[in-house]
Amino acid sequence: MARENWTSSIGFILASAGSAIGLGNIWKFPYVAGVNGGGSFVLVYVLCVVLVGLPVMSAEMLVGRHTRRNVINAMGKIEQSSPRSLMRYVLSALALAVAAILFIQQAWILAVAVVVAAAALAWKGFSVLGWICTGVALAILSYYAVVGGWIVDYLWRAICGSLCLAGETTAEAARDSGVVFQAYVGNPWRVLIGFCVFMALTGAVILGGIQAGIERVSKVLMPALFVLLVVVVVRGVTLPGAWAGVVFLLKPTVVGFTPHVILMALGQAFYSLSLGMAIAVTYGSYLHRGHNILRAAGWVGVLDTVAALLGGLAIFPAVFAAGLDPSAGPGLIFGALPATFSAMPWGNFWAACFFFMLLIAAVTSSASLLECGATVFVERVRRRHGRGSRKVAVLTGFGLCVAMGLLSVWSTADWACTPNLKAWVKGGCGSLALDSWFDTLDNFASYWVLPFTAMGIALLVGWVWTPRRAAQELLAADEEAKLPRRWLIFGHYILPDWAQSRKGFPLLLMVVWAVLIRWVAPIAIVLIFLNSTGILSFTGRSTSAQSASETVSAENRER
Repeated sequence: MARENWTSSIGFILASAGSAIGLGNIWKFPYVAGVNGGGSFVLVYVLCVVLVGLPVMSAEMLVGRHTRRNVINAMGKIEQSSPRSLMRYVLSALALAVAAILFIQQAWILAVAVVVAAAALAWKGFSVLGWICTGVALAILSYYAVVGGWIVDYLWRAICGSLCLAGETTAEAARDSGVVFQAYVGNPWRVLIGFCVFMALTGAVILGGIQAGIERVSKVLMPALFVLLVVVVVRGVTLPGAWAGVVFLLKPTVVGFTPHVILMALGQAFYSLSLGMAIAVTYGSYLHRGHNILRAAGWVGVLDTVAALLGGLAIFPAVFAAGLDPSAGPGLIFGALPATFSAMPWGNFWAACFFFMLLIAAVTSSASLLECGATVFVERVRRRHGRGSRKVAVLTGFGLCVAMGLLSVWSTADWACTPNLKAWVKGGCGSLALDSWFDTLDNFASYWVLPFTAMGIALLVGWVWTPRRAAQELLAADEEAKLPRRWLIFGHYILPDWAQSRKGFPLLLMVVWAVLIRWVAPIAIVLIFLNSTGILSFTGRSTSAQSASETVSAENRER
């Protein structure tokens, strides 16, 4: 069976943007920005997207387009281009260092698993990294779908007119909304209904394949997402007192640039673009050679950043207008935000628009996570047995995610419904075991595994394949751009007098990309890992966040 391709560049860009634009943009970005000072965080975040996120994303796309294989076979083929490379042993040594940290934290089961992974990397090479990327994508989907189920439930409540609480003050509505949310997540049977509906939507998207499924849906849903974002933003900024929220989000302050804020922005840029899960490898494998990867990655980065900023503008003006705390954390959307809709005319209508917009973002991202596993299953089965059905591959990945997701559904609020699992996790995960299986899995996948896999991709492209080899593929869409073999310093191209010619600009981009993927991205990923795991930490939240919170508290007292 012939491999599918994207029908157009716009289809690929919208699908890739759909994979990147998800709950990390509209749910996580606003509350992380709120906790870390608003405008200062946003400015650093944009710089991190450009300097770290886009180089790694384009590297993943490059690997996929060059090999036109699933992530496991793709990474193995790239490694074959430099059989004498020692990078597999470097990556294996990094895995052993992670295992040592886990042993210190008494996470015995996780430490043993990482030691096994390190041995497999040293023996089999980067194809093992492909297996890790596939596994973490499915694991993330298993709990991501739980949050997707929350969105389904809240959308249904808004449509039925029962989400917004009429006749209450804003403070009372915020308190009651938080109580309602805690009661909801504590009811696993109700969470299960939303989880199943969300997973069914995700499976339906990718059953149609690349062209008839993901691309067609992305071409409809992504424009709809931005239209709804703009509509909600316009409604929010027209509320009395909303301009303070706009200023908080977009105006940086000198005192806001703290090491903690910089590292948090770096981590958010990394997670917002869905790096380290090799989604871009999978999507890039369906891309024609003639498409310009740097341009495509740039557009995805722009759309992702715009979506994050619009998500902040959709939330903070309404939060400030209602006099609520912008640093309320993860409960900002499901706890505090319904109170702001309650204070608006037609509150349930605006709430329905917002949660439908959030559902679109969640489904397009979850479809990309499931597609990673489905592509591996169908191509590995065809390779071994000569045949393989996409439907069977999708159902296999779907079944694995549902099975893992049930644990998250039953332990979202706490361990009360899963006492045996609690004992096993507490004994095997040590200090990494948090308040629920949902939180524990999210913590390990997001803050431990993803930085490691992203580091592996940076090493694979920057040091195994090398920028000189990768450049021929990176600039394949520009037939006139030829790379001379001279002018090399430490493995990077420098630009002589021909840099001013019309061929100089793509070559300049190549030089910048080479430096970023080989040096800047690995260093940044190490900092992300050290900060997110608590090894390198800065206590206290941003001064800007504190002052904003104090301002809101003062306004509440005046009211």
